[in-house]
Amino acid sequence: MEPQPRPFKFCTPSHWFDRPVNIQVIGVGGTGSEVLASLARIDYAIRELGHPGLKVTAWDGDVVERPNIGRQAFYPADLGHNKAVVSVQRINYLFGLDWVAIPSMFDVDESLGSHCDLIITCVDVAQFRADLAKSQNCLRSRMLWLDTGNGSHTGQVILGWLGQLLKSQVELPNVFDFYPGLDGMQEDNTPSCSMEEALAHQDLPINRTVANVVMQLVWSLLRHGGLNHQGAYVDIRKGTMTPINIVQQIELEVAA
Repeated sequence: MEPQPRPFKFCTPSHWFDRPVNIQVIGVGGTGSEVLASLARIDYAIRELGHPGLKVTAWDGDVVERPNIGRQAFYPADLGHNKAVVSVQRINYLFGLDWVAIPSMFDVDESLGSHCDLIITCVDVAQFRADLAKSQNCLRSRMLWLDTGNGSHTGQVILGWLGQLLKSQVELPNVFDFYPGLDGMQEDNTPSCSMEEALAHQDLPINRTVANVVMQLVWSLLRHGGLNHQGAYVDIRKGTMTPINIVQQIELEVAA
């Protein structure tokens, strides 16, 4: 499948069209479970257009609990099963794929393979992002990093480079470049004990909204051959989506 020629500020790496694109999805919770479902749809569509498809590995050490049902892409029959395993098994069965599920937490210093093209992080721990960005293993690599995050009704998706940058590549800052204050940030990530408590902290549609931004970015990279923006900020209560435009000179806001 050849990309449609357009004047993009950032062009998809050429090897993405020659072989299956190796994607690592880190975290299969609210956003990650929706992202996996979106990637399965993208994989099917691009294969129909002649592309080799996606090779996806999903990581998560948690099991499905009752407050996850409905809020995330899980069903009552999934209770007690590992989130990554049950999600990938369902996709493999429905689409005839051989994607891989790893039922453990991702280790930033040991887990990342040398042939990864895109890493998608769907985690709610700020320090994990900082540790990933600073990992020597990652710094020696060269891949794209698509990070997602959200609060009760707002979210952001940021695509950037993780690791070494070739002279021929467009500079694309990642989420840690935008927000270095993620390093050392203190958070309260206590799991919700009930559906009522979970929905009090997070509106139901926010995870799917964020996952749809991910889907649009990955689709544009694979179908259209590039991007003029590297992500977006969304607010579902205001009904707004603000693109993060690609600029030549990085003007970054340091997170508080």
